[in-house]
Amino acid sequence: MRSPPWAGPRQSSKVRILLYTDLTVCSSELFWHRDLGLLTKAFRALGHDACLVVHPAADCTRKVKTATRNGPVIWASPAEVRNPAWWKTHTPDLIILGLWTRPKYDPVRRAAVAATPRVIERADSDGMRTASCGLRVYARRRFDYFRDRSGSWSPWLSIPAAGIYALIQIFLSPWMEFRLRRTLSLVPCLTLETPQSLRRWQRLARRIGADPACMRFVPNPVQTHFFHAKSSVRKKNQTVSVGRWESYQKNLPALQEQLTRFLSSHPKWVSLVVGSGLPAKSPHPRVLFLPPMRPQRLARIMQESKYFIFSSRYESFCLAAAEAACCGCRVMGPAELEVTRFYQRLPLAHGRTRKAEQYFHPARVAKLLLGVFAEYRSSGSS
Repeated sequence: MRSPPWAGPRQSSKVRILLYTDLTVCSSELFWHRDLGLLTKAFRALGHDACLVVHPAADCTRKVKTATRNGPVIWASPAEVRNPAWWKTHTPDLIILGLWTRPKYDPVRRAAVAATPRVIERADSDGMRTASCGLRVYARRRFDYFRDRSGSWSPWLSIPAAGIYALIQIFLSPWMEFRLRRTLSLVPCLTLETPQSLRRWQRLARRIGADPACMRFVPNPVQTHFFHAKSSVRKKNQTVSVGRWESYQKNLPALQEQLTRFLSSHPKWVSLVVGSGLPAKSPHPRVLFLPPMRPQRLARIMQESKYFIFSSRYESFCLAAAEAACCGCRVMGPAELEVTRFYQRLPLAHGRTRKAEQYFHPARVAKLLLGVFAEYRSSGSS
């Protein structure tokens, strides 16, 4: 069976594509540098009629008409995206949802599917809120999740509260799985950001009675116009780490300990740690703390570095690691994390031909989304 005409890498006829997220933003906060924003621009560069659908913030609703000049944006209210008639009015050929499989958005899914069966949802393995990934892993993840949100509390209160929260989440897991099964039945196609996450979600789908055949691996895109390797930039004996270090998840103490050990045995190396939430004093004279910076400067630092090192307690994709890989860095992280294995097994690593900047290029990801859905529809029809 032939693929639909909108499934190829570059189509002669335009495809109407709506990319929706529930975020509420002002025009100055539009996220063209992130997943759905990058994909909107990529689809348009491929010749399609793609628009980003977002909710206007309350303090900028009067500026909506002006904001549309900043890019291909459709401003919608939460009530509108729950109405099938609203989606049908925009006559989409394809809808991509950035709802990360949260069951509370089931009304939006029903409305989107009522407008077109061509719906893809972008999942997030961090969003797996059931104990099917293993009780120990799940308990630790839920503990870390709550600790992140109680960082301003005193440790004597935050730590036991996080433990109680994790325990409650385990007891609620059967109810969460029931709701997730209902959500997955509404989604024609689901994409995961790494092959490892895909396999785990497929195991979960079989366990709860959902269809694993509708799931595919599609990575997140990267701003490759900034983050790419440069042969003219010489690599230094330098490592780089990037994150929101005030987050408990990022595990700054483990990173500091790891870098201190590394530099003790590598006297000519330097380690740069970039991001917010860093302490005033570095634990080592060759560990340099730097504030958040613009993509252009960060890309330059990554192009000069040999290793990207992260220390997260859990991580679904690690966008900064993908950016560093595009700049020619070797990615190093905790051995027990699935995302570490993903970066170490990429077909672009260790002298192989495919480059990271090609692998994570927004246009390639956009083509994969069209191709994945076309394959799913074709196999389902036959």
